[in-house]
Amino acid sequence: MAAKFLCCLPLRLGVIVISFIQFLLCGGFAGLLWWALWYANENANDLATITQSMKTTVIIVASIYTAATLVGLLGFLGALLKKNGFVKTFYILLSVVLSLQVGSSIWYLVTFYRTRGQTLEDCLNGTTDTKRVAYCNSLDAYRRVPQGVMIASVIVPIILQAYAVYIVYQYSKRLENQKIESLRSSRAFIPPAGPAYQPVKPTDETYPLTQPTSHYPYADAPNSFGHTHNKSLGGHEASDKV
Repeated sequence: MAAKFLCCLPLRLGVIVISFIQFLLCGGFAGLLWWALWYANENANDLATITQSMKTTVIIVASIYTAATLVGLLGFLGALLKKNGFVKTFYILLSVVLSLQVGSSIWYLVTFYRTRGQTLEDCLNGTTDTKRVAYCNSLDAYRRVPQGVMIASVIVPIILQAYAVYIVYQYSKRLENQKIESLRSSRAFIPPAGPAYQPVKPTDETYPLTQPTSHYPYADAPNSFGHTHNKSLGGHEASDKV
């Protein structure tokens, strides 16, 4: 059975829908991360202070989701225009983004829970630096983040991305098969070149025996057997009469 989008819908519609949803979700999540970084830089309080490692992680994740947003836009245009080149490029970039997205999401979760699991005493470690104290006081903000929301914000985009890779791959194969079938049925389709046919020239051996081409001299009336016999008999009769 041919692949379908959501079991019954055309693959082209699936690519359009998924690429558009990816564009919206990844764009929204990337925008949220970039806004969080801007807000952290503009507001130094216990809700926005983050470590340098966490800031680097957020920048990487936001960059990857921004790339995923642009890839989704490319796939949307490719599905609308039925361009297999766009769709195949969309599939390749989508696979790369999926791999990076999985790796960065794992790193993001590990960094988040490692930071979230620190106690105030372990975080301070006897320091009196004001920035460090402000950061350690912000650990309560990490603990107040619902774990279900955090995990869903990472897992759901990955699932959508993986399903998008599958649908785009199947649609790219279908476009390629349609192109091959169109070439086969087109009048401009030229069969593979081979040796040209050379007709055999007529010779004596090529004609059947029932239709000879050479002249048989004894088939003429003057040279026939019966005509010669009558002539010899006539000569004897003339000699007898003399």
